[in-house]
Amino acid sequence: MNHRIYLDHAAATPLSSAAWMAMEPVLMHEWGNPSSIHREGVRAADILRRAHESLAMCIGAHADEIIVTSGATESMNLAVMGVMKAAAHHGGHVVTLATEHAAMLGALRSANADTTILPVDERGHVFTESILDALREDTVLVSVMTANNEIGVIHDIHAIGKAIDTWRKKRGSVYPLFHTDASQASNYLHIDVVPLHVDLLTLSSAKVYGPKGVGALYLRRNAPWQSVFGGGKQEGGRRPGTENIAGTVGFAAALAESVAMRERESARLLILRERLIDGLVAIDGTRLNGDRIRRLPNNVNAAFPDIDAEELVLRLDAIGIAASTGSACKGGAEPSHVLKALGLDAQRINSSARFTLGRSTTESDIDHVIAAVRTCILGR
Repeated sequence: MNHRIYLDHAAATPLSSAAWMAMEPVLMHEWGNPSSIHREGVRAADILRRAHESLAMCIGAHADEIIVTSGATESMNLAVMGVMKAAAHHGGHVVTLATEHAAMLGALRSANADTTILPVDERGHVFTESILDALREDTVLVSVMTANNEIGVIHDIHAIGKAIDTWRKKRGSVYPLFHTDASQASNYLHIDVVPLHVDLLTLSSAKVYGPKGVGALYLRRNAPWQSVFGGGKQEGGRRPGTENIAGTVGFAAALAESVAMRERESARLLILRERLIDGLVAIDGTRLNGDRIRRLPNNVNAAFPDIDAEELVLRLDAIGIAASTGSACKGGAEPSHVLKALGLDAQRINSSARFTLGRSTTESDIDHVIAAVRTCILGR
């Protein structure tokens, strides 16, 4: 192979041409502050408004329900802390999953939330009934990922959201609010906030071929939430600070492009994913982690025999293949809490690697990766 094969799209995607083409004129020619009343400021504010409208349209929301952030981590922190602040006199109980992203679990710890962390089964699933059973009169927030970043397992957000909505209507309460992290899912699943019954939703530009350092939090109109920052009145008074106009524009263009090609690209990647899984599990002793069917079309996470995952990833990197040992946010510093939540033993966890496909991935790439992994494991 005369080119590198990048199979770490769950960590970060390349910047798409559409995103760059949208950003470049803003970076070069639109330097006005959207809060200024002169011509340059008014023009910048209009560009920002249209980007918000585009982001909202992609998820079936209203433009004023979009808060642009510095990324998914900030969005999750804003979701947790804003809800907790608004619900100070109602209670502080939160329900989430053991397999949630480290950013969500960290946000809950920082907020000192009284948190019920629900287990998942050996495939990574949680039953809606388990979530309902965990609800209390003082529960103010439930957070469940749309799709897991490490093992790609998809949760039934529609069913969960509908059940929570029914639960609170029976009690005549606005609580608990329901949040989902759709960062990994938005490339491949239809995201519409209304049928999903979500009150808050997290997105990341870096996962949809947009610029890094940009994300969004969808906040349903009239949902009880309070700003946690002091400062100016940007983002509808909910997130102060001079806006990243070029980043927002690039994010909006990237997400719109992703939505347009979602169905076609998901079908293409599903075929490649199955080819990769078949090739890897054919290596004696290799086991797939997570549900094979209800998982993102670009995600393969597998445990390999007689090799440490970091050694495998470094060996692959040396021959031109980029994979990972799991969430980039954990940096390989500690064992995966997601795989631990599946009930896997330490040996299997430490021998597990993640391959996440993307737009540049081809059938020949997959065949090359299968052969390379086989050589790394059996040819040492």
